[in-house]
Formats: sequence, structure tokens, C-alpha cells
Amino acid sequence: MAAECTWAPQDLTANNAGCPPIPDDDYIKRYQSNPELWPVEFFVVAYRRIKIPSTQKKETQILVRRSANGTSKFGLGTGVPATRWIPAGASPPRGYEAAKPEVTFDACNYPEFPEGEASWSYAKIDIRKDAFSETADVDDPDLQRYASRIRDELRTILYGKTKDGDALSAFERNTYDVVQKILGCSNSIAAIQGSLRMSGLFAKIDEATEHRFVDFEDAPPPSTLAESARIYTMFPQMPCPMPLPSTNAEELRDEIESRPARMLKSGRDPHKDRYGRVHTHISTNNVSNTIHGVYLPFDVTKTLGLAGDTPPAFDLFGTTEIEREWVSLIEMGVLEADGASIGTADTKPTFISGFIVRQLVKEGIIEV
Repeated sequence: MAAECTWAPQDLTANNAGCPPIPDDDYIKRYQSNPELWPVEFFVVAYRRIKIPSTQKKETQILVRRSANGTSKFGLGTGVPATRWIPAGASPPRGYEAAKPEVTFDACNYPEFPEGEASWSYAKIDIRKDAFSETADVDDPDLQRYASRIRDELRTILYGKTKDGDALSAFERNTYDVVQKILGCSNSIAAIQGSLRMSGLFAKIDEATEHRFVDFEDAPPPSTLAESARIYTMFPQMPCPMPLPSTNAEELRDEIESRPARMLKSGRDPHKDRYGRVHTHISTNNVSNTIHGVYLPFDVTKTLGLAGDTPPAFDLFGTTEIEREWVSLIEMGVLEADGASIGTADTKPTFISGFIVRQLVKEGIIEV
């Protein structure tokens, strides 16, 4: 029988019983002392309740796409960073620009940094506020307006939570302050729009009629999305030692494939770091995978409730449709086989956001 593997939102600066104390120069503590260092990413979590024709039983399903990097079988495929790291000196990808003022961080600050190597640096980049309006192939004024309303509602919700500061821990307050500052910038609309776009929910079925998989009049009100939104800090299982910037793609894939065997041989705990902090997911060498994630649960039971109602996925600025699929929370390991009990299996190899979705179920945000 597999060992239980659970996660709950955690204070990543707090010491854990039976583990060494977290040092003052820990990278999370550095992030906390300078909130500009935190990556922030937005995710749409599309789900539905559907009756299975063969059994006549209802189950809750999540809309996912196959993971391309080999760290897990499935991912939400909707994550869009508002701000993240890239190697210093690299050109920002399409739709992004260097943070102003410049923000940098040395690789040697991460615990997985290879001993004896010369350090390199990362630089912050931010999504551009005109990321989608600059080219006609991805410009969608209606989706931008919907994203803008969601952003306004999120700001209101977060203001209410931070106003009652006594109810928050120092880590929670810092997290909300970081996200609130991001939402205070107009480019956050582009990050939310990008996540909605990648979800495929608003993809047009028929260009002639402008009909979408989810039409705006049938979509949840922005206030509903904001009220159900949750902010969770993702803490990844990183490669150790950290691959050098010169490592090629094949070597990076080999590292991911061989990591479980190497961890077993070395005695490294695959579920926690040496300070007892629980990993939420398996990561590549991308240091931006330690993030404050803003999750927007999106119930499409009434609009995409039939077996064949499966919108496509898109890359952030891509126009080629990518296959998506509905997968049950049971198959993901989020729930036990009865479809009602909270699962205790390790979701990391199966679903990148498994622990996150499990927490959304625990909090009653996603109905089962």
C-alpha cells in the first residue's frame, strides 16, 4: 500500500519539528524580505460535474493537457506569469519585457546550486500590458474586458482580506501584499487574459458566427470567479544539483527521468526538503516554479456538460489548437476511488497541480 502523501498551504519561513532550522539566507526568506523577487502566476482551473453514461454515476472532472516537460503526466496548461525569472542577458520571450527597475538574483542563493561552480544570475521579466493587442492573430477585446473585470474584483477581494490583518499570518500577509501589488499594475490584465486564452474555454467554435465554447453571457460573473479564487504558494522539488545554463535539452530530459532513482540512492526525500517543507510538484530547472499562484476555479458544468464538449488548448500566443482532455479527480489521485473521500496518494507524478486541486476540494471551492 502506498504511503500517504498530503499537502496543505504552508508558511515556507517557519521551522518544522524534527528538521534543521531554516537559515537566514534561505532563498524564500530573501524573497520575503524583498517581495519584488517573487514570481507570480495566474491559472484557470476549469472543472465540471458530469454523469457517466455507462454507470449513470456523477464524477467531477478537470480540464487538462498532457505535460510536455516530463515532470508529470498532466498539467492545467493555463499558467501565465505576470512576473518571472529568466537567465540574465537572455532576451525576454514574446509578450514580456525586462522589469523596471532591474531585478536580479544570483543562482548561488538556491540550495540546489552546484558546489564549486561559478554563479550565474537571473533577471526578472514582466508581461507587457499590450501583449495581446499588438497583433491581430491573438487580439481579443472582449476577452480583455472580461479579464479586466476579474482583475478589478480580485483587487477588491484582496483588499478586504488584508484590511483584517489580525486574521493573517506574516507569511499570508506578505503573499497577499505581493499579489495585490501585481494586480495594481495594468499588465496583470494581460496575465489573466492569457490564462483564460490558454484554457480554450473562450475559443471560437465558428468564426462566422463568433460562437465560443463558453460565451461571455454564460460565463461566471467576474465577482464569482474572484470570490472563489485562491492564492497558494508552489514549492517545487528541484533538480539537485541545479543544471548549468549550458545544459542541453536532452540532458535536462535525462535528469528528470533519472531523478527518482538518484533520489532513492542518495536518500533524498522526494516529498520534502531538508527543512521539512512539502513539495507541491516536480520541477525542471526553472527557478520560476517557486511561485505565488493565483488560481481561478471555473465551473463549466452547465455550459460544457456533455461528453464531447472539450475545448482545445493553446500556447500563450499560439493559434494552433492543442488537444485537451477531461480527466476525473479519481484518476488524478485527488479523490479516492469512491469519488467523495479526499485522496492521500502522491499526485506529483500524475498531475502537476494535484495538491492544489485537492486543496480546492477540501475548501469546498470545487464541488464533488
